[in-house]
Amino acid sequence: MTKTLVINYTPRNGSYTKVLFDEFIELAKGKTDIRHLDLAETPPDLLLIQNLNLIMEWNMGKRDFSKLELSILSNHHKLIEQVLAADNIVVAFPIYNFTMPAAVKAWIDAIVVSDKTFSFSPETGFDGLCKDKKALSIIVSGFDYNNSDEVKEYASSTIKQNFDFMGIASEHISAFGVDQNRDELSSILERAKFEIKTLVDKWFPN
Repeated sequence: MTKTLVINYTPRNGSYTKVLFDEFIELAKGKTDIRHLDLAETPPDLLLIQNLNLIMEWNMGKRDFSKLELSILSNHHKLIEQVLAADNIVVAFPIYNFTMPAAVKAWIDAIVVSDKTFSFSPETGFDGLCKDKKALSIIVSGFDYNNSDEVKEYASSTIKQNFDFMGIASEHISAFGVDQNRDELSSILERAKFEIKTLVDKWFPN
């Protein structure tokens, strides 16, 4: 059975993102081994002075770390191992102020790591090390970015670029305008649920 890492940031009461995240869980239950990470309950460490410099040293090739340094890096390493152990990755989050919440960006910063999820050589450049995996992003916004030429969101492109960089083929399902188009809320959510079911049937056909 495949392993699917499901990740959500849905702390808001009445979260529509959680509605769609739970829909994926319900439809995929029994079809794949589901491992859950809640970024609101167990947030990734931010890149602060100690761990940022250790991560930079890792990316520059250092591997001989002290026990204290390894303990500082342990949160990052745990998140990386969860990704490496999964066949599929599902990330669900809302858009805040045109982009993803800080906890989601911190998760991305924790897992994009040299010799773990990508490699680099002067001859061939960057190469993603996770080509055997696939991912889905479920993204919800109160504003309808699909029907705006002036206001842009950067969450979709940011998470796709990082998945691409790691070699992970990704898709995204969006539910935009859940506040702006309140009279269309049911149809917005039902359309997203249908897309989730279609993807679950494709990922887990048996």
